[in-house]
Amino acid sequence: MDSPSPTNTRIHQTHSGIDPHSNINPIQLSSSENSDDSPAAPLNYELGERMTGVRHAADAINKTNTAEDEPPLSQVKSNKSIYLTPMERFQEYVGVFPRFIQVYVTIFCIFLGILSIYWGSLYQRPSRFRNMKFLVVIEDVDSFPGTNGNMVDPLVGNTMRTMLETNETVLSLGNWDIVNLTQFTTLASSHNNTISQEVNHQVHHQNYWGAIHVLPNSTAQIFTSFAQADPTFMINGVNSTIQVVYESGRHFSALNQYVFRHLDLVGETWIRTYVTPQIYSPILQSLNQSQHQAILSSNSTIAMLNSFPAFSYLDLRPPRSAAVLGPSELGLIYAQLFSFHQFNFSFEIYSFMRSKLRFKQFIIYRCILSQINSLILSLVYSLMTIAFQVPVNVAFGRSGFLVLWMFMYLFMSASAGINENVVNVIFTYDRKEFIAPWMILNIVMNISTTFAPFVLMPGVFRYGYALPMFNTYENLKVVFFDTWKGTLGRNIGVLVAWIVVMNVLLVFNNRWSYKRSKRVEHEKKAAAQSKEQEEKTGMKQDDSKGSKNTNEPSSESSSA
Repeated sequence: MDSPSPTNTRIHQTHSGIDPHSNINPIQLSSSENSDDSPAAPLNYELGERMTGVRHAADAINKTNTAEDEPPLSQVKSNKSIYLTPMERFQEYVGVFPRFIQVYVTIFCIFLGILSIYWGSLYQRPSRFRNMKFLVVIEDVDSFPGTNGNMVDPLVGNTMRTMLETNETVLSLGNWDIVNLTQFTTLASSHNNTISQEVNHQVHHQNYWGAIHVLPNSTAQIFTSFAQADPTFMINGVNSTIQVVYESGRHFSALNQYVFRHLDLVGETWIRTYVTPQIYSPILQSLNQSQHQAILSSNSTIAMLNSFPAFSYLDLRPPRSAAVLGPSELGLIYAQLFSFHQFNFSFEIYSFMRSKLRFKQFIIYRCILSQINSLILSLVYSLMTIAFQVPVNVAFGRSGFLVLWMFMYLFMSASAGINENVVNVIFTYDRKEFIAPWMILNIVMNISTTFAPFVLMPGVFRYGYALPMFNTYENLKVVFFDTWKGTLGRNIGVLVAWIVVMNVLLVFNNRWSYKRSKRVEHEKKAAAQSKEQEEKTGMKQDDSKGSKNTNEPSSESSSA
């Protein structure tokens, strides 16, 4: 029997000790056990095959030729490290610089456009203070006889009318609707109310942001106190002659900034500018000398000169807790964020279930799971509200918690439906960088129209009537402040409409997304096959050229 060739002997030594049933990757094993610097030729046979014959000799020859043609392994490794000169590196940075500029310009334009929505709602707001309507009811309209038999005019009522009609500062703070007393009395009678009750009724039904009510006989009572030198009314009752009515619950954050602040400025103008020269001076001038001496006879009577008919404020819907600002306003921002993240956290579950269910089953499953998520998140929101001892029984008693839970569920569900549809489109186009701008845009569009009265914003922001956050905010004011319930039906209807429309749209959105992903996948597969075919064609052409070049020297050597 012939002795094995050196090549076969080396191959036997290289692959000796290999277990045919081992789990080791044969490619990794051949490369790790090869003692030569050049890479090993790929083996197309099983490890358990007997390594003799022409095939193994051909592999050995191929290995020898490859080792002769290719450079040493150390040289190959050294070529992998590419060193750039400072100028070349600078040129690379210069090439990347336009991309940096493009990214920053894009971010600047996106966020400038989004934040401009909120700044736009504040544009020229002081010029719109005149849009806030205030009711003015003046019952001090009757003249009465003075000490000397002369008739004394209703100075308090007339002075109040003069201030509200002529003072530019006061006119810039609101629209003062001075009603006809006869007509207003008829209106009060139709509602079976007194004048004071009708004033409260008009404010509570949100026909006015506030009201100034001058009570009857205000001037006569002040005149009697001075004429008789009786300080009882001036010290204890003069501040009840003018009542100012408002509701904090109508817009808790905006009321202190605009309503109460403006009414307080009107009250300061009234005391500093109008009371002494236009009310007290005419009354004192109508008194005789003995009456003047009686006023100056004691400290208690002198104190009457420093007692003014200031505004007496009546808040019909005060906050029951200082913490009510959180769940009634600011908490809506966090709730809207949670409505997005409930979809974000469930995205992997959706992807898994999509592969297990039919399309119709998946759509039903997704809608049901979204509603369950919204129901649970709204329950957590409501539980946190009562955990921090914010009263929820103001309007609905013990059922207030359930009402709050359902209102928040409607908001969570409507917001979740909007987010799911938009984010689904973003994922379909594989533009995840637009998720953050969308979240900011969604929040800014909602808070711009929620946390300030519409009468103080440009008319374009009336789109807020159709947004979920505004309608939820109106509902929560009823829960926490017991405000007027006249808009509850409209607010709930808008939220339900959002839920229905978004869930129906989600069906078509998912169908479109599924078809588009299949089409894109098919196009990618076709492009990959086309590229692979081109590569195979190029390799065949290279092989044919190589074989032609190899045959030419062999023919020359044979002829020699």
